[in-house]
Amino acid sequence: MSIPEDKTVELPSEAIIRDILASVTDAVITVDENHNVVYCNQSAEKMFGWRRDEIVGRDVSPLIPDPHHDMHRQYVQRYVDTGIARVIGEARECRGQRKDGTTFPVEISYSLSRTGGHLFFTAVIRDITQRKEMEREVRFMETLADVGKAVAHIGHEIRKPLVLIGGFAGQVERCDSLRASEKDRRKLRIIMDEIKRLETLLSSLRVLTRPPSSSHKSSLSLNAVVESTLELLTPMLKDRKIQLKKDLSADRIMVHGDPNQLEQVFLNLLDNAISALRHSGTVTISSVREKDTARVVVEDDGPGIPEELQERIFDPFFTTKPDGTGLGLPICRNIIRDHGGTLTLHSSTSRGTRFIVELPLSP
Repeated sequence: MSIPEDKTVELPSEAIIRDILASVTDAVITVDENHNVVYCNQSAEKMFGWRRDEIVGRDVSPLIPDPHHDMHRQYVQRYVDTGIARVIGEARECRGQRKDGTTFPVEISYSLSRTGGHLFFTAVIRDITQRKEMEREVRFMETLADVGKAVAHIGHEIRKPLVLIGGFAGQVERCDSLRASEKDRRKLRIIMDEIKRLETLLSSLRVLTRPPSSSHKSSLSLNAVVESTLELLTPMLKDRKIQLKKDLSADRIMVHGDPNQLEQVFLNLLDNAISALRHSGTVTISSVREKDTARVVVEDDGPGIPEELQERIFDPFFTTKPDGTGLGLPICRNIIRDHGGTLTLHSSTSRGTRFIVELPLSP
């Protein structure tokens, strides 16, 4: 009589499990019922910017921005009080918070374990920044296509009467024989100004939907473009309590691009940063060369952009300015894309806003 083969699989040791957790690319963090971190893997250190000895044994709150922090505590407390696990085993999207205060989108799933009479919640966290960027890019391109169709359809019909109205209004304004009061002449100037504003808006829409494939692209110094942009801004800050700093790389950073278009991008980003400060503060523009990429960062120490608005900041026609058109940032992003680069945003309501331009170096 043969003895059945024992097919019992020996469970891996704790050391092997830790090696597995250390090698996965997702962050793994375990907290106890008091919200204290009891374990984190190397990917968690890299993702959040904290060393293990800085967070293990401490409250998990620095890793979770408001209002997600309060929601996390409510989930844990609800389970402790009722035993109802609404989020266990389900993936959901929220935001994580790095050591430097910046937030980023994550997908998180929880598991629950009970050891020695204590509860432990383990979170597997995936950084979905790239996924969100791709989703935004798809939405952006779809919106551009819709706007492009509208501009092509009505742009000509709007521009023609604008030219006629502007021409006749200009003739009336220059007519010496017209006995118009100063009040009437002021009304004429308002008409002329509004016509120019509409013409600028139409031009911006054309640039947004069909960025010029510039024949003026050449190998150029990125720092030189930044310097020329700063020269344009200096007079604007003469009587304001805003400090403009530059931290340009000493390396020779050469990119293939159109200096006028790149200057337009940097001017727009710097102007937005200055506007965000209102009365006082600091705006910094820096450049660095990293492998095959040139990076320019425009940052301010203002109030930051609320999380709920960051998803829409590059959407055409979305603006937080009372007199804004919502076309500046979309145009900037389109120009940088046309140069083979990327324009991204990092913002925190406690640390201000950073716009990052990345461009390929000239071959």
